[in-house]
Amino acid sequence: MRKGMGYGLWWLGLPLAAVAAVLTWGQINHTGAQGAMGLQADFIRVVEQVRPSVVSLKAIKVVTYQVPGPPEDFFRGTPFEGIFRDFGPQQIRRRQVGQGSGFIIDTRGHILTNSHVVAGAQQILVRFDDGRETTGRVVGSNPKFDIALIRTQPVGYRPAILGDSSQIRVGQWAIAIGSPFGLEQTVTVGVISATGRRGVGQGTATDFIQTDASINPGNSGGPLLDINGRVVGINSMIVSTGQGIGFAIPINLARRIITPWLMGG
Repeated sequence: MRKGMGYGLWWLGLPLAAVAAVLTWGQINHTGAQGAMGLQADFIRVVEQVRPSVVSLKAIKVVTYQVPGPPEDFFRGTPFEGIFRDFGPQQIRRRQVGQGSGFIIDTRGHILTNSHVVAGAQQILVRFDDGRETTGRVVGSNPKFDIALIRTQPVGYRPAILGDSSQIRVGQWAIAIGSPFGLEQTVTVGVISATGRRGVGQGTATDFIQTDASINPGNSGGPLLDINGRVVGINSMIVSTGQGIGFAIPINLARRIITPWLMGG
């Protein structure tokens, strides 16, 4: 009798344990869903906060090419000799348009970007999140660190908040906003992959921030953000043969370089 009762209690305990496991799993699953929704809300909040501060840049310049003419005696003895006798080197002028990104850093219309985005530009077009366009001028450029500051007329947008790049940690969230391949206001998400990267760019002395947030041509000059929407870096460079390997200039370095430019411009 006792043996049968014990067997019955064991049999009864099995489904109760299963029910408890299901209930526990449901609670964990619900908590996980809430965490995911909370993280999603954080991303949305950052994008809505910073996007109006991010601009698309077009750097326009006219390049002159020297095209050599034919050798002096090239047409000698042919029916074309008289026609092309004075046909010498020709100059061809072409309009080049480079694309990049930038972000507003104050209410006076200053925009931070990469120096390679605006190098040699004779005209800089600035396009804002709402489609408005204006022109800008370079008030400072440092090719060694690939940092440039341009200025437009005050536009009434809220500037991006600059963070502290010395506080970032490998593994934390990273959000990039820019205009890759001309696709304006593109948002990508990843993590900080490494800090203090050196020897990855030609002619630079920067300790880069490495990230796997997708960065492509046209992202250059755009902000790299933390989960609080603060700018921790300027997207600057990619490894063309790799995927998920991008580099940003620490915002603390940029801040030191542009401070005298802000005072003068």
